[in-house]
Amino acid sequence: MSRRTPSEPYPRQPYQADADRPHDIAIANCEDCGDEFDLTVSDPRTRVCAPCWDRSLDAIETAFLDNYAKFGAKAHRTVAEALFRSQALADPDDRKVIGMRIVEEYLNAAQDLMALYVALRRRHEQPLLTTFTNFELNPASVAAFRILTSGRNSDDLLRDLQLPTLADVDAARGEIPRKDWRQFAGAVLAISNGIERVQKVDQGVLLELADGLKQSSALTHKMDWLPDRAMNPDQVALVVLNQRRRVLMTHALAIHEPQLEVFIDAIDKITAAARDLIWLYLHVRDTVALEDRQSGR
Repeated sequence: MSRRTPSEPYPRQPYQADADRPHDIAIANCEDCGDEFDLTVSDPRTRVCAPCWDRSLDAIETAFLDNYAKFGAKAHRTVAEALFRSQALADPDDRKVIGMRIVEEYLNAAQDLMALYVALRRRHEQPLLTTFTNFELNPASVAAFRILTSGRNSDDLLRDLQLPTLADVDAARGEIPRKDWRQFAGAVLAISNGIERVQKVDQGVLLELADGLKQSSALTHKMDWLPDRAMNPDQVALVVLNQRRRVLMTHALAIHEPQLEVFIDAIDKITAAARDLIWLYLHVRDTVALEDRQSGR
């Protein structure tokens, strides 16, 4: 990316002599375009203006998504499967810790797929990376995601993202390479399955656990040290101290192999959906760009 030399050293000090500018505004020159921008609402170390920053994020979007599809999304499944295999040699208490970490990977994978869906949906409003990296799994975001996706089939979901449906591709099947058509059909199914698994986060216990994990990592295998609390032998609990409310909260979760297998399967479906959603988006975008170049647009 070419850069213009700023007309003055960065950062420029607040204007003192200009009556048109408030004295508490700090102005700097963007290192990319040279234009002035206000530092008041930014970190004083900021080097580029907001438009240039957004353009730089758009420029690395493809590389980021390609890397995430090949590595980042797979990481949740890799960690969860390694943990699941290790529990065979673990004692009962260690299996509870392992189980909680597997559930945590499920929540991380779910957050990433929600973030990807919302980022694709808002890609014309702001850079995809901005939405994706700033997304947080919380009651409000989960409720909003449920409104967007609940009760919708794969065609509805793809239309919501302004992506072609399987029917659209079938209509143009003669123009699409057979390999691409098969991959598209598989992607549509994977996306729908992954979103279905993500929607289970809306269940109270998992949502409370996700919120608790942001505040604490303290686990316990028994609650006999807490008044009026109890837990089953197969459970592990997260202990969260809410200083603001002055209350000690516990989030208990049953840990047993059949349930963990359900979480492992869900992580697999969710990560597959993320990879296929990225492939579909990039493939369609590249196809449209090629058609535009060929038509001279």
